Amino acid sequence: MHLGYFNCHTNAESVRVITTDARLFEGILEGFDNSTNIILSSCYEHIIYEEEDEENQAIPLGVYFMRGGNVVCIGETSGDVDFTKMKGTLKGTKNPL
Repeated sequence: MHLGYFNCHTNAESVRVITTDARLFEGILEGFDNSTNIILSSCYEHIIYEEEDEENQAIPLGVYFMRGGNVVCIGETSGDVDFTKMKGTLKGTKNPL
């Protein structure tokens, strides 16, 4: 797809995205289109474990293109969240709600 179809942001906004397979991503929204396809830069995938003895992970992905059909929820971040201390699950997966 040609990037000319994307609305590109001049004011970069940090967002969090939850996908249909219950994965949690955080990055800077660089662009989007009418199908909710999105481009994130400085993207991380956060993996949150339910058990206290397991250490949560933040996997750096860099620039990440996400298909709109996989996006469930996207929203601006409103401050720092310490994902290392968060515990819980989302529909039986390793990610928080």
